[in-house]
Amino acid sequence: MELWAIIPELVVAGFVLLLLPVGSLVPQARKAWITWLALFGLLVAAWSSARMLAWQPQSVFGETYAVDPFAIYFKLFACAASVIILLATESYFRAKPFESAVPVMVLVVCLGIMGLAASQNLALIALFIQLVTVASYILVGLAREPKTTTEAALKLFLFSAVASAVMLFGMSLLFGLTGTLQLPEVGQQLKNGNTLTVLAALGLVLAGYGYKITMVPFHFWAPDTYQGAPTPIAAFLSVGPKAGAFAVLLRTLLIAFPAHTPQWEQVVAVIAAITMSLGNLLALRQRSVKRMLAFSSIAQAGYLLVGVAAASRDRLGVVGFLFYLLAYLFMNLGAFLGVDALERQVGTDNLDSFSGLGRCQPVAAAVLTISVLALAGFPPFGGFVGKAILLSAALKAGWPYLSLIMAANFAVSLYFYTRVIEPLYLRPGPSEPLPSEPILLRGALILVAMGSTVTGVFPSVWAAAATNSTSICCGLASHIAK
Repeated sequence: MELWAIIPELVVAGFVLLLLPVGSLVPQARKAWITWLALFGLLVAAWSSARMLAWQPQSVFGETYAVDPFAIYFKLFACAASVIILLATESYFRAKPFESAVPVMVLVVCLGIMGLAASQNLALIALFIQLVTVASYILVGLAREPKTTTEAALKLFLFSAVASAVMLFGMSLLFGLTGTLQLPEVGQQLKNGNTLTVLAALGLVLAGYGYKITMVPFHFWAPDTYQGAPTPIAAFLSVGPKAGAFAVLLRTLLIAFPAHTPQWEQVVAVIAAITMSLGNLLALRQRSVKRMLAFSSIAQAGYLLVGVAAASRDRLGVVGFLFYLLAYLFMNLGAFLGVDALERQVGTDNLDSFSGLGRCQPVAAAVLTISVLALAGFPPFGGFVGKAILLSAALKAGWPYLSLIMAANFAVSLYFYTRVIEPLYLRPGPSEPLPSEPILLRGALILVAMGSTVTGVFPSVWAAAATNSTSICCGLASHIAK
């Protein structure tokens, strides 16, 4: 058995199996222990993942599962996102009946992301996507109050069911064309396949992946779901499952769809332009900050798709994709968790309700400000460096039109991002002092603010890590242009 190759996954799965029954037995006053145990499990999984960076890239379990720097990068990413979210949810769900279920479901999503990043088999990919999806709508629907939360969970369930059915049909079509579920073998067989049929299979599979990454036109669920879900859970959905879907999208495209068969990179480049443009335009008129950030996350998915599209033409596309995804982790979580801290004080995420909170809630307001500036691409934050690398990747790939569209979208996004900052500091606030945010939430806020800043101030360290993670062996590296 090659269980040594999946130690991080086994650690997370073990803690899921341990905490699921224990959570129902622990007294209500001690439910916080479940969160602390989950945090410990994530740290152990992160440590065991980091140890694997020194290993030689290889495939295990009959070539179905990859152990390479690319997969390890996303395993560490999943652990980091889960730790930050658990710090935020501990106080949000405290003393509620389902308090102990939240850490377990976060671990399940983390496990699914890890599996997606390393899977090289269509059946495994479908399994892990369903694992992430089911745990996600459980997390959204756990609160049950207000009614919008139930509606958000229902929309997530219905859209995921349709998208999964379409994706599975596309995978079955690939199996029928090639006679195999292994991505490398699919890529070899499709070199001689009918271009129209291959494009049809690609479109169907892309629908399933596109739903998870909020790619246009599969984005409709995101605004309502993010707005209705508990804010920390919306933050997690906007980063964690999206990263896992992006990982499997890049691995699938580069291995299973050879660049010379259908020119999929051109299709993805066009979709990237449409996704970022529509997301930013729809964000302009929003008064709900969570809904605004939902449309912003759609636009951010468009930027990340630029790296995916450029990946088959130059390694810089993968570097830009991985670097920007890391910056996105900190700046998007910072934006949502900043809104969460302020929303707990005023009871709503309406933009006007944040008036003057920059003086009453200085930490949350400062983190929200840093995060939206990073999302807008202001220096010295990581979002600026990441967008610069993606612009360079688009130019190097031979798409000046895509670079111009990106630049135009950067300018458009400045308007709604700065709208978030204006009421915080330029309007009068509450006359009575407000209590400070819970200590763990404050720790999470400071952590993500530091991440947004450090990735911009010391970009070479993180760019080197991203560059090392492009050495995606087991069939993928050979498809990336040197």
